[in-house]
Amino acid sequence: MKFKIIFGVVMATAFISVYTIINAIAGGISDNQAGLNRLNQSFLSLNEEFDSVNRNAELIQATRESYRNSLVGLSDRLDAMDKTNSEIYRILKELDEQLNAEAVVEPETVEPEPVEDLGVNAGLGVLTGTQITGQPEITSEPETITEPIILAVCPKVSSPKPYGDYIQRINIKRNLKFTVIYDLFEGNVINVQYDGRVPSNVKTATFNYVMDLTFDKPTTINGCTLPFTINI
Repeated sequence: MKFKIIFGVVMATAFISVYTIINAIAGGISDNQAGLNRLNQSFLSLNEEFDSVNRNAELIQATRESYRNSLVGLSDRLDAMDKTNSEIYRILKELDEQLNAEAVVEPETVEPEPVEDLGVNAGLGVLTGTQITGQPEITSEPETITEPIILAVCPKVSSPKPYGDYIQRINIKRNLKFTVIYDLFEGNVINVQYDGRVPSNVKTATFNYVMDLTFDKPTTINGCTLPFTINI
């Protein structure tokens, strides 16, 4: 009887231990399942972030392609503008040559008009030029009148502000002397060139100054010049 009681106690204790172990294992499995759920959720969130990164990369690529196409279009427009400026310069040059050719006038010969005898020199003949007939006639040479050749002249210029304001912030280390050569098309400056060695920053400032110039009349002419001297 005593043995049975002891055996029963032992079995009950073993059962309780096994039950405790099973509960612990079940709890661990539950915790692991929760951990797996959290890990799966993290993977899902990370996958969404990767998708967002991919979409942003595609958007960036599309933006780069758009900028590249814009640059190509801008380059084409600049090339077209260069061709247009070259064509305008060629037309202006031809017009200038035509104007210079038309400005040369052939000499015009003017015959002296006979002077009518009013009776003052009756019997002496007719007064012609500076000689009276009846005496040895001296015929004066026909007078040749040549009209002056009219050449196009560059108009007077004026500036809204002095040249020094354009170069006051530039560090110029030596004296400079150069000439700006430009053309005018209806009073607008085009084809600016420089005769002499000019630093790039001074060239830029001088270009801005020339483009701001105003003229007393809207003239179209080539080869106007403007000398510059900068003493340090």
